Amino acid sequence: MSDGRFVQRVAAAAALLVILALAPAGGAAEPPPGGTPLLGEQPTASLTLGGAPASGATLERIAGEAGAPILRVRTEKRPDKTYDTQLKATTTAPIAKGDILLASFFARTLRSRTETGEGMVELVFEQDKAPYDKSVEQTITFGREWMRIDVPFVARQAYPARGAALLLRLGFEPQEFELRDLHLTNYATAVALKDLPRVAVTYPGRAADAPWRKAAADRIDKHRKADLAVEVIDAAGRPVAGAAVAVRMRRHTFAFGSAVAADALLGAGPDHDAYREKVRTMFNRVVMENDLKWPQWSSPQAIERTDRAIAWLREQGLEVRGHNVIWPSWRHTPRSLQGLKNDPAALRKAVADHVTQIVTHYRGKLVDWDVINEPYDNNDVMGVLGDDAMAEWFKLARQADPDVRLYINDYSILSGGGMDTAHQAHYEKTIRFLLAKGAPVDGVGLQSHFGSRLTSPDKLMEVLDRFGALGPRLQSTEFDIDVADEQLHADYLRDFMTTLFSHPQVDGIIMWGFWEPRHWRPRAALFRKDWSERPAARAWIDLVQKQWWTTAAGQTDPAGKYALRAFQGDYDVTVTHNGATQSAKLTLGKAGHVAKVAIE
Repeated sequence: MSDGRFVQRVAAAAALLVILALAPAGGAAEPPPGGTPLLGEQPTASLTLGGAPASGATLERIAGEAGAPILRVRTEKRPDKTYDTQLKATTTAPIAKGDILLASFFARTLRSRTETGEGMVELVFEQDKAPYDKSVEQTITFGREWMRIDVPFVARQAYPARGAALLLRLGFEPQEFELRDLHLTNYATAVALKDLPRVAVTYPGRAADAPWRKAAADRIDKHRKADLAVEVIDAAGRPVAGAAVAVRMRRHTFAFGSAVAADALLGAGPDHDAYREKVRTMFNRVVMENDLKWPQWSSPQAIERTDRAIAWLREQGLEVRGHNVIWPSWRHTPRSLQGLKNDPAALRKAVADHVTQIVTHYRGKLVDWDVINEPYDNNDVMGVLGDDAMAEWFKLARQADPDVRLYINDYSILSGGGMDTAHQAHYEKTIRFLLAKGAPVDGVGLQSHFGSRLTSPDKLMEVLDRFGALGPRLQSTEFDIDVADEQLHADYLRDFMTTLFSHPQVDGIIMWGFWEPRHWRPRAALFRKDWSERPAARAWIDLVQKQWWTTAAGQTDPAGKYALRAFQGDYDVTVTHNGATQSAKLTLGKAGHVAKVAIE
């Protein structure tokens, strides 16, 4: 839209809806009165920064409204362990075993390199000396608007005054956030744990009667289905009335998939068998999670293993994505590359050679390649070679494989409430730049890593419309939802997938893993360690293999025709008449299909 003020008002309203959706839930909207404060008279100011200095962490104290203290925290490097860098406040009063405590604070993100675009801390309450026994450990995420966080818990042991500490661990991706109004209150046994507030994560549009659902259903019928007709004729070419026709879908045109790992696909044992079976039965497209990244490409053994895994996948009829040709930062490329930063010609050649070699090696075996991954935060190479180098890489990839679809890929576009406007603007600008330079960008990858800041379906559509208008197809390339509430996980998976499936420019949804032990965020997996289904697995199966799957049967009319509206994909058709049976295979595309079947 041309009116920027209107866009700002819409964005502000969407942000408010998300804030309301994240309001504390439980027995009370506010903490109950009473209780013993445990962090002194100025609890926010009592926080100190400690841990490993290698993270480049800084703590700045600034004045907020009415002089209330605000802490601004910055980290520049992810330490080895979450507790290597942390904020700490020591308790000032004794605590009895079994006491009910409530930790509360407000936080907002200013800058974050997490894939969700959210800030992240781990709240810990522990004994302030070895063995550091803990009463609570909880990872907390928060977005770009002030959010109140409440964490109630039970003291698992007695602590003397100054014998326990509240910690906010910072060992995550580089970030900058602000914190205010920190409190730690001991209610002893005066309240029940269930009556204390806690953040209830939800999202606008979750309700069963939300208006967006009808609009999405209409778009799905329009864009994901097509008219299919089976015309049955006899040997003389005359229509056959009353013939029994069975139509069974074999495969979606739309991609439903997951990241997979070569070693998990090729290994022996019950878990590897189950892993392969899920890949075969649940997905039609997969992406190699780490096996095709440049550092792994340096190992002949890794290349041979990846080749075998891709061969197996293709034997199963699965499409395979390539991820990624170049992740253009020093930390995601071979160490030798950084040594060329003062020799642009040598650096340019090294990258060009890699693009040509890896894309040529897999020519004809992959359907997609993420040519450039995460240019917003990973741009060391462009800092030396200039942005024009990105267009060169796309053109080299096209020369190496004229048929593979070429993607750019980045994070924090759909996730984080859809509010990371700086990241979105940079991504749009980069795509427009590449297209203007003649780069053959076939697709735009939207990673879709979600934390507690879940983007509403309406906001998803707004962002999809924005990037869909650029021309290339869209794909959710790395979808997962990292929340503790399993029903919320299932509900949002259902609604995210429904929204994207309804958008005409989107051609696939690829999860970033599906099994807990092989998932980078274990609670985001569809299947637990023992292969039992989480509710999200049942939601995926219900959509992909039931609601969006066509199996139908009927009889031809007097004109010898059986017609229906079906989901686009590959089909088996069986016609039976007077004891004779004839079968046919067909592909139903957007334009529809008329299949003529002759039967004796």
